[in-house]
Amino acid sequence: MRAAVRYAAVCLATVVGIGWLISLLYPGSDARAAIVTSAVIACVVQGIGFAIARRMRRTNVLAGWAIGAAMCIATLMLLGLVAKPLGLALEPALLSLATFYFVTELVEPLLLIS
Repeated sequence: MRAAVRYAAVCLATVVGIGWLISLLYPGSDARAAIVTSAVIACVVQGIGFAIARRMRRTNVLAGWAIGAAMCIATLMLLGLVAKPLGLALEPALLSLATFYFVTELVEPLLLIS
C-alpha cells in the first residue's frame, strides 16, 4: 500500500510539472483542456498499471509491466481517435499523454522493487 501511495504522489507531481511545461508550448484554453484530460487519463491508467505490476512482481513482474505498457499504448491510440470528436486539440492531447506515460514509466521500476 505504501508503494502505491508513493507512486501516486510521484506520478501526480510529475504529471502536473510536465503538464505545466507543455502548457507553455500550447497556450489557450482548448490546449489546456486537452492537457488536463491527458493528465487525468495518464494518472488513472498508470495507477492501474502500477497496481497490476506490483501485484505480479513476485511471479512475473515483466508480464505485469507489459500489461501496463499495453494499456498505455491502447489509451494513447484511443485518444488519437476520439480527441477531435470530443473537441480536444489533437496535438497537445497526444503529446502530453505520450510524455506523461514516458516519464512515469521511467519512475515505475524504482517503486516496484520497494
